[in-house]
Amino acid sequence: MAARAGAATKNRARRSSLSMGFPGLEVAAARADNAGMRWWPSLAILLACVGPAGAQQITVYRCTDAQGRVSLQDAPCPAGQTQERRNMVRPQDPPPRPVARETAPPATTPAPEPPPPIALPRPSPPPLYQCTAYDGATRYSENYDPNPRCVPLAVLGYDAGAWGAICRWVEDSCVRLDDIGACEVFEDKLEQAESDALHAFSDTAAYRKSEVRRLRQIVDTSCR
Repeated sequence: MAARAGAATKNRARRSSLSMGFPGLEVAAARADNAGMRWWPSLAILLACVGPAGAQQITVYRCTDAQGRVSLQDAPCPAGQTQERRNMVRPQDPPPRPVARETAPPATTPAPEPPPPIALPRPSPPPLYQCTAYDGATRYSENYDPNPRCVPLAVLGYDAGAWGAICRWVEDSCVRLDDIGACEVFEDKLEQAESDALHAFSDTAAYRKSEVRRLRQIVDTSCR
């Protein structure tokens, strides 16, 4: 009886030693007493779930005594017990999953700016002529009008004596202005027409106002 008690105590110590390295293994050994040969799959699952991380090979001994009691330990079974030995490797924990980095949204290409509106060329103002008389006086006309006329010789500075009443035909020199020069003159004419309309008599008021409207349309359309 003393020998049996010593063997049982020794087996418990071995099971305790095995379970110290693998928590929960002692419970698995106790269950193996009633589970027969089914303890090997259970032990494999247990080793995969408990114990420190990292792959580690261990040797597990399944000992069955004369009364059929089963024990698991990390040392060979005592003499007189049936022994089964298994080398088992605890699987490594899976590597940590890489932390997903927040990716910046793709840079959006800004929409191209719309092209600037195409400025349509303004229509040219109506033709305008600058006419210069023989004495240097200037005037402006919207028609080519050299104003031919007969001027007495005395007016022209000739000493004609008895022939002083005789006249000489003269014309003004008329030159068409470019658009810029014409616009300057039309703007001056509009300013003068507005002043004339303010001071017009009743018999000329209608004409003055119509002239203002005509000149303003020319300036707004071609000069501004």
